[in-house]
Amino acid sequence: MRFFRSLWVALRAAVLATCVFWVATYIVEQSGWQVPFGLTSQAVFFVVFFLGVMMVGKG
Repeated sequence: MRFFRSLWVALRAAVLATCVFWVATYIVEQSGWQVPFGLTSQAVFFVVFFLGVMMVGKG
């Protein structure tokens, strides 16, 4: 039973992170901001991933 709870938490986190990534990418593209060499989506991914890692507690 604990496995399914962990799986459910991971699925929710993945869906939430994906939504945050797409919304942030949309906002950045609409603002006209660009990262050199076309790395805008990679930069947004790095920021979202980094913030997600920083939010994980020691449980």
